[in-house]
Amino acid sequence: MSRLSIRNLHARQGAREVVSGVNLEVPPREMVALVGPNGAGKSTLMLAAAGLHRITRGESRLDGEVIHKVDVVQRSLRLGYLPQERRLAWGMPALEVAALGAPFSTPPAARERGREALALFGIEDLAATSVFALSGGERARVLLARLFATQASLLMADEPVAGLDPDAQLMCLERLRDHSRAGGSVLVTLHDLTLAARFADRVAVLDQGRIVSDGPPEDALSPRVLKTVFGLKAQWIEAGDQRLLLAERA
Repeated sequence: MSRLSIRNLHARQGAREVVSGVNLEVPPREMVALVGPNGAGKSTLMLAAAGLHRITRGESRLDGEVIHKVDVVQRSLRLGYLPQERRLAWGMPALEVAALGAPFSTPPAARERGREALALFGIEDLAATSVFALSGGERARVLLARLFATQASLLMADEPVAGLDPDAQLMCLERLRDHSRAGGSVLVTLHDLTLAARFADRVAVLDQGRIVSDGPPEDALSPRVLKTVFGLKAQWIEAGDQRLLLAERA
């Protein structure tokens, strides 16, 4: 059974339908990258799939249960969501922000989980620092730590590497991939197609609210799809023991 199953999902932003009949599966032990041009509907699809945006038709299922019928507490224990927006309202210490990922644990247990998650992203030394005193990249890693502190089996992250330096981008995607390798499931939106191709087990290409390609990176990001959807000319090259995607404007 897929951990997340999206079936014929439709969603609107105001009067405009921005997600149209999407079907997508995210099974255990897979990291799925959702890619597409700006305005393709990626964030709305992720919000709707997580039960955070109204679905006008179709459904999203978490472990076989319709998402809106899953108790809120159970949903938060089984699904962790990182939004694209990184605004924080209070200048709390980084540790306290990370610990918010475990709201149903006792305070000591939540802080321990937060501390472990900060260490996972190499920022345990910032535990006592106000998030308002951190750089944008450091703050982004604190929020990633909050996501991992949920210890949820399904992690959904909307543009998690935006604003991170190259080393931190690789660290973030390695941690997400490790989560899937350990039996979890990951759905992540990315704009960097080379990173999606490198780290994801599957890539789903969304264009104008519809999935136009879904499969292993080399199949989903074919030259035809890249030219049609993104206006890119691309090729796959051998680099050591990896195949990497090189793209340029067509």
